[in-house]
Amino acid sequence: MSPDARGGGRERILLAATERIASAGLGPLAMRDVAADAEVTAQLVNYHFPNREALIRASFRYALDQAPSTDLMRGLGEISGFDAVREALHSEFDDTPAVRAQVVIWNEVSASQIEDPGLLEELDRAISNWNAQLTIGVLRGVADGSIRQSLPPADIAVLLTAAVEGLGQRWLAGISTSEESRRAVDELMSIFDGRAQERGDGDGVL
Repeated sequence: MSPDARGGGRERILLAATERIASAGLGPLAMRDVAADAEVTAQLVNYHFPNREALIRASFRYALDQAPSTDLMRGLGEISGFDAVREALHSEFDDTPAVRAQVVIWNEVSASQIEDPGLLEELDRAISNWNAQLTIGVLRGVADGSIRQSLPPADIAVLLTAAVEGLGQRWLAGISTSEESRRAVDELMSIFDGRAQERGDGDGVL
């Protein structure tokens, strides 16, 4: 039986690669080191990923697939659109190693000078998917009255994304805690809280 069949070789390779990128960045990533971390042969790594670029692309996809915020529109049908968006954004500041690794990889890829057209396509697709998903979440909130549409839904999504990315960099650097980052998200989202007037919290206008 091959190592791949025994232990999910591809999955182990991707996990090892994402952990390496999260701890040391993209620059020093070497396929032989990933093979050693995953406890597989270099030949198996090359079987699944013919070159370093292919491994980085797959690792980026893998990290995003593990992000809890990808479930924004799944399994949250019983809560308001506002709370669904809030939960998704809060999940970006989870201190578990898997989530921190995902945020580091996202920052590494988005901040790097990308020469691989395939990785650039992956990044563009991930940004488009996230913006579309968050916009749908905002539209849900507008429809159920939990989000006040003081801006077009797509603009609200862009504003929230930019805020989370900035807060994420501070969180990773240890400047702010996960709890402080989530409170900052709540402060920003309170601007768009469609239920604020009912509670007497103000008019929620920008």
